[in-house]
Amino acid sequence: MFSKKKKKIESRVRFQNSRFKHQLREARDYKRHKRTFPKTDWEVFFSSIGLGSLLSKLLTLLVFLLLIYLVYIPNIFFVKHINITGASPEITANAEASVNLFLNKNLPWPEKNLALLSKNGLKAYLLKTNKQILSVDSINKKLPNTLTIKVTPRLDWFALQTPAGEYFSISNDGIITNQVAPDASGTLPSGLILIKLNQNSNINLEQGVLNQSKVNFIKGLYDQLPGVAKSPINYFEINDLQTPDINVYLQNGLLLKFGLLSNLTETLNRLGLLYAQFAPSELKRLYYIDMRFLDRGYICYQGTACSSNTPTSNATSTPQ
Repeated sequence: MFSKKKKKIESRVRFQNSRFKHQLREARDYKRHKRTFPKTDWEVFFSSIGLGSLLSKLLTLLVFLLLIYLVYIPNIFFVKHINITGASPEITANAEASVNLFLNKNLPWPEKNLALLSKNGLKAYLLKTNKQILSVDSINKKLPNTLTIKVTPRLDWFALQTPAGEYFSISNDGIITNQVAPDASGTLPSGLILIKLNQNSNINLEQGVLNQSKVNFIKGLYDQLPGVAKSPINYFEINDLQTPDINVYLQNGLLLKFGLLSNLTETLNRLGLLYAQFAPSELKRLYYIDMRFLDRGYICYQGTACSSNTPTSNATSTPQ
């Protein structure tokens, strides 16, 4: 009893309504858009990758051109600042020139773009082309355009004197770098550490004559031994290029014998303990100290049999 029946509109009245007539006319005139299918191979390809419409093709082309610009055209990501640390100004300048040569190489891969720069490729190039660089320790990219490189330079540390009186410079990785000669006063260039070679050997440039452990041992002796022995070093001596032993001649006339394969820190500690047992008068009487044996130091006094090239069994053995 609460419901109300809606008043039904007569068909004659509804058909005369202007809104109904407009909707009827639109329905009568409606035409379904004809769908066109790709015909050529290119149209089929573009349609399969979602580029069937002209708008999608234009947008894709704009993105592609933007990538071309960012990768190949000089922009904010191209290397503009090169910072090289760890070397002298001269070596730094040469290393920077080598880096620029690598960046400006005409390669399909744009190495000058910092985002795409190959660290391993740059490292290999520097080590191959620049002999002044011993190692490339790190390569860091700092966006947008700064490249920082830390290097260890190849430096001449030693001068190797042959029995024939020739001198060759040896780098800090044990390679023959050049033939050198002392000046008129007999001084070697750049304060090189003198190593005398007793036996003739074939010496060639860029030849490795000392491995890295021997290089580090000799340089460590040169830096630390004077403080222990209380005397500067005059020169080093080796029998041949394969020997495991080295002699050190101090300026006070004392001879010290070391094993190149031993632990430098432990050996110098034992030598310091040995020195502490000698009175000044005893030190002046010493001819040599042999530190080539584990936990022992053999000493030889002047005027004894061991100082006349007799077997070292006549020397005194001093435990640690």
